[in-house]
Amino acid sequence: MCKEESFEILQGLIRTGIRTVLITNGVPMDRVFIDKVSQFHIHIVVSIDTIDRVFWQFVRGTNSYERVLANFDYALTRLNSSQISIQSVLSKETQSHVKAVAEFAQSKGVYHSVQDYISEGFEGSWTALRNKKAFIPPEEQQCYAADRNLSIVQNGDVFTCFQQSWIEGCNKPLGNLNLQSIEEILSSKYALEVSQKMRVCNLPCKVLKCNTKN
Repeated sequence: MCKEESFEILQGLIRTGIRTVLITNGVPMDRVFIDKVSQFHIHIVVSIDTIDRVFWQFVRGTNSYERVLANFDYALTRLNSSQISIQSVLSKETQSHVKAVAEFAQSKGVYHSVQDYISEGFEGSWTALRNKKAFIPPEEQQCYAADRNLSIVQNGDVFTCFQQSWIEGCNKPLGNLNLQSIEEILSSKYALEVSQKMRVCNLPCKVLKCNTKN
């Protein structure tokens, strides 16, 4: 999560009424940032995979434990429960820690979700618990992220999701917010083609939370 770029994107989307989801490790989520984004239609997902101080160092590679929890507590004073939640990644390494994170989230009155770890596309070094598969009847739409989710990266490039490049012929971004309006990007022939391919693709990423039907 890059602060200045996030502010610009939120400001650019304010007239659309689109809810923007910000996923963060909690480090840049300081008081200044929270004060600014609290005025927007946002939902912040804070990635917390453990509340054990020692294991935190392994998970994050840095000793940001106290900073993140302090940021989180301040965010709770400015945002309501529909604007912030916690998400944990479930892997063999984090499995024994997820329950404690869920209890922590409950004590704070926020929603806790669990995301299965998949190695494909994330270049991670953790271990998936199982090769989870999502079966969707062939007569139904295969990817529910199609026409609903957008991923915007730091340079302004817009993708349908972070796995868009896995789809054959869909490796380039839909457009760039520095050069085009969001309306231009989403109404382009290429964006429509990508969306159509997403609806019928059967890639392993459809087990991710962004692909849930509701």
